[in-house]
Amino acid sequence: MCMYKIAVIGCGRIGSLLEDDPLRPKPASHAGAFARHPKTVITSACDIDGERLKKFGRRWNVPPGSLYSDYRELLKREQPDIVSIAAWTELHCPIVLKAASTKSVKGVYCEKPIARDLREAGKMVSICKRRNIKLIVGHERRFDANFVKVKKMVHKKLYGPLKTIVAHALSAPPPKLPADKYVGGALFHDGTHLMDLILYYGGPAKWVVGFDERPNGKKFIESTAFGLIRLGNGVNVFVEASGERDYFKFDVDLQFQNGRIRIGNSGIHAGRSGKSGRYTGFRELNPAPFKPLKKRTNGFLGGVSELVRAVETGEPPLSNGAEARNALELILALYKSARAGGRKIYIPIPTQNGN
Repeated sequence: MCMYKIAVIGCGRIGSLLEDDPLRPKPASHAGAFARHPKTVITSACDIDGERLKKFGRRWNVPPGSLYSDYRELLKREQPDIVSIAAWTELHCPIVLKAASTKSVKGVYCEKPIARDLREAGKMVSICKRRNIKLIVGHERRFDANFVKVKKMVHKKLYGPLKTIVAHALSAPPPKLPADKYVGGALFHDGTHLMDLILYYGGPAKWVVGFDERPNGKKFIESTAFGLIRLGNGVNVFVEASGERDYFKFDVDLQFQNGRIRIGNSGIHAGRSGKSGRYTGFRELNPAPFKPLKKRTNGFLGGVSELVRAVETGEPPLSNGAEARNALELILALYKSARAGGRKIYIPIPTQNGN
């Protein structure tokens, strides 16, 4: 069996440490997924935190000589087959560009969001395409069997045509962080999953109208962002991120002509149009059976498996760089609209200024 050498760049939460969360299904990190796949073996790692790097090496059996503080040195000396990028978003582009210029590299698993702006994302997608390197971005719900099942239901129009999507990524107020470094708050970091699913279920966007609230001023990330997205097929999308809640909520509410499916971190709920038991002559949504699939692919492991499949077959991977770039475009368009006082912004947006 061919074993692919994996280099993990970034040994923090999503890189490795979330494996310590007793409540999360495992694997819950890049390293956890690559360690479990039968065709991949972690042979090197990089992090600027020396103690964290040593801990990573001990946990995943990476020898001290293959632990680096500089990803460029790692790529030059280790010549990995696949590079896993779990570093800060600002580093995604330079690391992908360097990895794609490394002769041995065949695939890249990059954490979301793909990049800080569309110019960076375009460079990443372009070089990987030019060098035939398979690029996957970590929108791991794409590989969850239940999310895939819902996609098939949408395609088959089991509840009629899709009419409206309501999407939430609600969480606590963010800390006071500069926008020039972190780009945005929950809409950027968690909302990228929402945007990816909106496009996955609903298709390309036509225009957006966005608003945000920045209590710390325009130079800092937003505390709340919300808006309307009009898809090319006429579906309306209402989206809200953060909202300054005392809880975490992530879900996508798909509303059809004859029914409704809500899927997210709190499970799956479905309803179908039927005779009302409360009002004569009316129809309401009655609970509809939705059997979650018992045999489910872990999202992280599914992403790794998809990357390996793409490397071996040469076929384009799911959750690829181009799709991740489209999700980023929606986020940046909402920010752009908010800066313009809620002006309608058409897709695609100009990229000469990055955002």
